[in-house]
Amino acid sequence: MKHFTTLIAGSLLLSIIGTGCSQPSNSKLLKRGDDAMWQGRWTDAATDFTKATLQHPGDWEAQYKLGQCEMQMGEPQLASQSLAIAEALKPDNTDIADLYARSLFECDQQDKLFSFLYTRATKQQTVRSWNKFAQFAMDIGDPDSATNALDTAISLSDGADASPYALAATLAERLGDNNRAITLWQQAWIIDPHNENFANAIRSHGEIPGPTMTGVVNETQ
Repeated sequence: MKHFTTLIAGSLLLSIIGTGCSQPSNSKLLKRGDDAMWQGRWTDAATDFTKATLQHPGDWEAQYKLGQCEMQMGEPQLASQSLAIAEALKPDNTDIADLYARSLFECDQQDKLFSFLYTRATKQQTVRSWNKFAQFAMDIGDPDSATNALDTAISLSDGADASPYALAATLAERLGDNNRAITLWQQAWIIDPHNENFANAIRSHGEIPGPTMTGVVNETQ
């Protein structure tokens, strides 16, 4: 995937050098495309954004918005191509990365999806990136990878972020491990005792969230 991204970046650089400053600005096309998107005219918007990407292949915004339109039009394969370029140009943009991952999932490119999300998570080392990898691993039926990713996310959270515990609890439920699910929901609730979703999940397993459950007194109760 790293090699693929390098090729994209290199190709874009050559394209930008080739087109130079002689090409008109994309501003009018982007504005017209934005208006069409707002009105739900996805085909018209895609036409404008396609023109923008042809004028300036290195315009990440045009590539991203074209990908958005193609997803709305039910063309995840085409969307993945536009979004791959946008993501290579803006690798820290989580919205682009999330939509690119979704496009790969919807066009059943599981190997590329796995490689992209795993590489992103290992590079960023954030709870969010490992959670995202785990979510898609769960969706493609890879519980082992999801479990490992969530273990990493939990470690990175250092007890301050309930989200990886909740995801891990959901995975445990899918795998039929209710005892582990209860423990994880309880841990999520300890971090965020005001979250009704966590409390309801605990109740669904026949437990009652509260100080007696965890040994931690919540003074607000």
